[in-house]
Amino acid sequence: MFFRVRHQKMVHVYLLVLVILGILVVLGAMIAYHALLREQHFQIQVAVAKLASGDSNYQRFDSSASQYHQNSVMILEEQKPLVIYNRVPKTGSTSFVNVAYDLHSYNAFRVLHVNVTGNSHLLSIYDQFRFIDNTTRWMRPAFYHGHFAYIDFERYGYKKPYYVQLLRKPLDRLVSYYYFLRYGDDYRPHLVRKKHMDSSTTFDECVERGGSDCQANLLWLQIPFLCGQSADCWIPGSEWALRQAKRNVLEKYTLVGVTEQMGEYLQMLELVIPGGMFRNASEHFKHSSKSHLRKTAKKYPVSRKTIQKFHESTVWQMENELYAFVAREFAFAYAKQFPNISSGLSGTMKKHLKISAIPPPSFRYEKIYPKPSNQQKKKKNTARV
Repeated sequence: MFFRVRHQKMVHVYLLVLVILGILVVLGAMIAYHALLREQHFQIQVAVAKLASGDSNYQRFDSSASQYHQNSVMILEEQKPLVIYNRVPKTGSTSFVNVAYDLHSYNAFRVLHVNVTGNSHLLSIYDQFRFIDNTTRWMRPAFYHGHFAYIDFERYGYKKPYYVQLLRKPLDRLVSYYYFLRYGDDYRPHLVRKKHMDSSTTFDECVERGGSDCQANLLWLQIPFLCGQSADCWIPGSEWALRQAKRNVLEKYTLVGVTEQMGEYLQMLELVIPGGMFRNASEHFKHSSKSHLRKTAKKYPVSRKTIQKFHESTVWQMENELYAFVAREFAFAYAKQFPNISSGLSGTMKKHLKISAIPPPSFRYEKIYPKPSNQQKKKKNTARV
């Protein structure tokens, strides 16, 4: 009897000790949890204080997990480009756009056509804002194309997109458009165009008669498309518009090329547009049956007399100056990217250029401080192996 009572008391003592230990463990966990919360709260307060004081160099918390997440988001955003092609009519734009339509599923991006009401090339200020806000917020990567003049994203406080453009020799473009309105093209051969009833009049005859759709002022299109939405951009012969168009080529557009070098243009786009949007574009352009679309069904050669008459006009001279400027800039950029190809190969051999022929970078990084840690050096050596 005595031993039974003593045994029961010992069990009670053990149970009491276990309960006390459990309570202590719970209390310890709660204290540690609250301490961690206070530390995180302190880090957040420090970060907010530094950001509020204008310390732009402080862009991360001490937590490595937070830094990893931030870098991941940054990389993902950089790999989702917004590309806008405000295509000039009759510059080979359909062939270029069809390359994008063919590649969108392989390279995982969206293609959207911007149809401006009434075939107008200009948008109201509010419509410009809505277009910018829409394209910036909608899912990316995306490729937008349409016949509209350059829209300045930065004017409305947004980051500029990747603007791309193609230009064509100005008189060639106008002649092509003239016959396109009369005979159509091989893209939609059965569609009757609005000038079909006047198909017997050649471009030379139209110029001789002073017709309304073969005037020199109609050449004024590539300059305003690159100049933008300002009123002076659309005044034929405006020196300011020409200067603004050139400035936009250098400062606002990622890459401007010429129709006559479409293959080389696509090779450059493969390199300068991130995320692989134009991966294999140049190869696809060479071999796809849909690449060379929209060839005008019938055209007559233009006489020397007509050419001379246009060359004497101020509008042609300014439009041609822009075209020559773009052609020089593109040739310069292409030669810097492919120095051996540009100088040593014929035009036929250039067509077989592959991106694998890109030379190594002409720069390297040295004198890096602070010096990499031993762990980073080990990772670097492992990566080399």
